[in-house]
Amino acid sequence: MTFIERFLSEFDFNFIDIVFNVLIPSTLAIVFGGLIGLQRERHERPAGLRTHALVCLGATVFTLVSYMGFSSSAIIDTSRIAAGVVTGIGFIGAGVIFRQGTLVKGVTTAASIWISAAIGLALGTKLYYLAIFVTLISLIILSFLKYLESRIIHIPLYLVRITAGKDFADIKEIKDILMELSPDVKSKKYELVPGSSEKIYSFHVHSKAPDLPEKIIDRISKKTGVLKITVS
Repeated sequence: MTFIERFLSEFDFNFIDIVFNVLIPSTLAIVFGGLIGLQRERHERPAGLRTHALVCLGATVFTLVSYMGFSSSAIIDTSRIAAGVVTGIGFIGAGVIFRQGTLVKGVTTAASIWISAAIGLALGTKLYYLAIFVTLISLIILSFLKYLESRIIHIPLYLVRITAGKDFADIKEIKDILMELSPDVKSKKYELVPGSSEKIYSFHVHSKAPDLPEKIIDRISKKTGVLKITVS
């Protein structure tokens, strides 16, 4: 008997158990968490695909360990693992929430991290139908309810067009100003003015603030290289 055979003989390997109890829930955790993270990453949020996939996978592993990692004769409270995961995720979620002026950002991303951990716990306990359902509902909420919300509440949509010269400052600085004035900035477009070095940047901004156009014009018109700005 070779060394490897002797080494493996010390363990009770069951391929079927490994597939159904380890590989399937772990793989689904990466996929489900990754889908939610991908949606956040597409919206340029601080926590994206990798963060959500790892959070979901970690919650799954902790749950599997609580059920499978101890001998059958041991008396343990498996619910304490789930409670510990929820507590730990609270610290991660708090890390993506920040305040910018009067705006608080990152709350939705923190909630998506929290729900990714919940999906991981469901996968770890083999509640696959629950995990699939929650993943689909979460994606629907993150992707579509925002548009429905804007239609129901009638949040105005402003088109901001900035004409810039060759000595124009970094466009990121302009976007930061818009994000400070409104958390919902979308559809950045860029085009060249034929026959000149001028550039036109366009943004769509949702906001209920009636004085938003005046604030945007006042802040951005002072920046170097801004030739013209319109808000409609």
